[in-house]
Amino acid sequence: MIQESDYILWGTGRIARNFYNKYYKERGTIRKPIMWCDNDVALQGTTLDDVEVVSPKIISQLSEEYYRSSKPLAIVIGATGINLLQIVSQLEQMAVKARLYSAVQLDASVYFEEKAASIELISSMLADEKSKLLYRSMIENMKLGRCVDFSLAETNQYFGNDVIPTLSNQEVFVDAGVCQGEEIDKALQMAPMISVHAFEPDKGRFYQLKDKYLCRKNVVLHEQALWNRHEYMGFSANPVLSASRISEDTGNDHSSGVECIPLDMALQGERATLIKMDIEGAEYNALQGAEGIIRQWHPKLAICVYHNLEDYIRIPLQIHSMSPSYKFYFRQHSVTSGESVLYAIC
Repeated sequence: MIQESDYILWGTGRIARNFYNKYYKERGTIRKPIMWCDNDVALQGTTLDDVEVVSPKIISQLSEEYYRSSKPLAIVIGATGINLLQIVSQLEQMAVKARLYSAVQLDASVYFEEKAASIELISSMLADEKSKLLYRSMIENMKLGRCVDFSLAETNQYFGNDVIPTLSNQEVFVDAGVCQGEEIDKALQMAPMISVHAFEPDKGRFYQLKDKYLCRKNVVLHEQALWNRHEYMGFSANPVLSASRISEDTGNDHSSGVECIPLDMALQGERATLIKMDIEGAEYNALQGAEGIIRQWHPKLAICVYHNLEDYIRIPLQIHSMSPSYKFYFRQHSVTSGESVLYAIC
């Protein structure tokens, strides 16, 4: 890994902090970074755990100094997907002379090695050879730090694909993580009379959706996040990147967060035939809150598993424990490491 190098952590968000906490604070297998770096001007000049947050310009100058003195320097980038590629491109344009690593790749190389037996088990649970190949390939790509793989990506995420080919007017579609309503629009085009329950806790997005679907009586909007219990939690809005997420750091305070609710409570016994979740790492907890519906109605599931490495393993095992009759499929819907979806069909 980077045990013997001075290194800089690029980014101060969730991915970079999780990497730092896991491998420096908890395991003690790496040194403390010599600097944090962030493109956000407001963060530059501050400190994080007594380490300065600096601008990219300083990183460029520092890398020259290390290069001239023949000292190794590494940069660990706390980003995924297109954001990772943009930072790599930025570093190349700056002619930074350092070894570049992805925090997710370094984490994946350790985590998936530790979970080799579980990977074999889940591979055996997948229903077709295509799923087995895609699942193993994605994990191998993450372990090796392959940021892009055009050979794995497919279009038609969630439905309208070879796993869930079509929807009927009798469907009850739960859309968790609605964003601008792209999947609702797709569902309505496919089945105009479909019933939709849409969960979007971002207040700005919610009111946009309310206006958009004002005349659609078959689209019910919920200004809540799905979770495993009913409480108010912190919320980090990121409408630009469509990556808003709830946080367990905030207490049960109505004024400081969003309302989170189990799907079982929200639907109150009503059936669901299709549940789609793209909720920035809250999928595991939200599935716990939907256990009653899953056990009773066995809806089709299209669940994003790419927000946490653990989800590639724990989510299929979780669903299997709720209902062993599910058949599992895995599809990749991006050329980057994002948009990995686990499908479960009874």
